[in-house]
Amino acid sequence: MSIKKPNEHPVIYLSKQDQERLIAAYADYARPIALTLCFQGLRSGEAVRLDWRYVDLERRSLFIHRSKTGRQRSVPLHPRVYKALSELWERRGRPSSGIVFLNYFGKPYVDRSEGAGGGNALLRPHNVACKKAGITGFTPHGWRHHWASWMVMSGADLFTLMRLGGWSSLSMVQRYAAVSAEHMQDAISRLS
Repeated sequence: MSIKKPNEHPVIYLSKQDQERLIAAYADYARPIALTLCFQGLRSGEAVRLDWRYVDLERRSLFIHRSKTGRQRSVPLHPRVYKALSELWERRGRPSSGIVFLNYFGKPYVDRSEGAGGGNALLRPHNVACKKAGITGFTPHGWRHHWASWMVMSGADLFTLMRLGGWSSLSMVQRYAAVSAEHMQDAISRLS
């Protein structure tokens, strides 16, 4: 029996160049979910459970009806996610219900976030994309950390981050408060 060692230095966030290279490396069927993870901060389980009933393209928002914390939340759609979901909705014949993201076989991903077996349903398409893009140490859950880190670096306050990401407390998001030396230098330089 072998014991899998945890990644000692997981990648918390990607550069914008690596982000774009990785998104482009995803297969066409998986790119919409990658964009959603990148720009909405959803947990993988929230993304694979997303139903068209909870996508409001008119109001440009998503409703997360079932989350890890048990708290429901609405989040505004990022423009790139809005575009990807609008195109997907049109291609699928404008459904009013049904799972949004489908795997290579056109079936819903198996939600492994709860119950026995565990694992991440998006691991295979994610790993293929990472290999193609030449990115190592970045997991599907890494998209959530990437989103949170870039939200902070873009000026979002921690309370907003907590609400959008569905964390239950501010202490859960404090790790994103100072994510890069460049971000800290920019913050200090704003003082006059």
